[in-house]
Amino acid sequence: MQGAIEGEGRGNDFHIFCLGCADGLGLSLPTADDRRCPACQTVLSNPDDAVSTILNPTEDYKTSVLSGLDPNTIMECAGRALGFWAYQSTQEIFYQEFLGKSLTDKYASLSTQMDKVIHNANSEISTLHSKVSDLQAAQEQLQKKNQELVDLYRDKSKKLTQMRNLYNLLKARAMKSRMETAASENVSQTLNTISPRTGPAMPPAQPGTSMPNIQKARTPKTHSFPFSPEGVEQLHRYQRSGTGSSKMSRPQMGGKSAMPPPGGHAVFNIRTVSGKTILYKR
Repeated sequence: MQGAIEGEGRGNDFHIFCLGCADGLGLSLPTADDRRCPACQTVLSNPDDAVSTILNPTEDYKTSVLSGLDPNTIMECAGRALGFWAYQSTQEIFYQEFLGKSLTDKYASLSTQMDKVIHNANSEISTLHSKVSDLQAAQEQLQKKNQELVDLYRDKSKKLTQMRNLYNLLKARAMKSRMETAASENVSQTLNTISPRTGPAMPPAQPGTSMPNIQKARTPKTHSFPFSPEGVEQLHRYQRSGTGSSKMSRPQMGGKSAMPPPGGHAVFNIRTVSGKTILYKR
């Protein structure tokens, strides 16, 4: 700072201001209006109540500023200058103490807030750790339950497959039995249809009865039947049988007790070959 304004206030107190503030407040030059000290609001009525001072004086200024004054005046000026310096130093100390106290209070407040924040953070961390532990335990339980459900699902799937296979087997058996019943009914109906065309049923042979008498008792009458000259006709295309065999041979009639076919009539035999009922002419 190159210069300052010193003002004398109440109780011979001095205040120092920078030149810029002094010019703005009207302290640099005396005016008709009353000047007031901005610090203590003291009226500065005398022209020398506010003067400008160079804070960094030159050597020539130091030599000439007090030159020509008597020792008493010089000592009085020096004493007042020392008093002003002591006052400014005391004010600086008070200001620094106030600033230190303010900073200490602010630090204590910030420290209290920081302790509270740290405590809250630690509490939140503990809560989060507890939640993480609970979630891990719940995850393990869910994984265990999921594994149990997977095993149960596999067992159910295996049982379902077995039930489906059993159902298909029973369904096939039921369809086979139903088709056998339908085939038997169709064979019975076919035989009933063929019987009236072939004449009355042949009585069973009695022991001791000769074959010529039986042939005389029947009327020699021939009938035509709807079958091929080769004598083979398939009765029903849906007929199935599990007991048929392609190697089954026609029944043999041996000895004299076998009944010969009546004269003039066609004789039909029925057999089952590979699940099919065959009617052929003998």
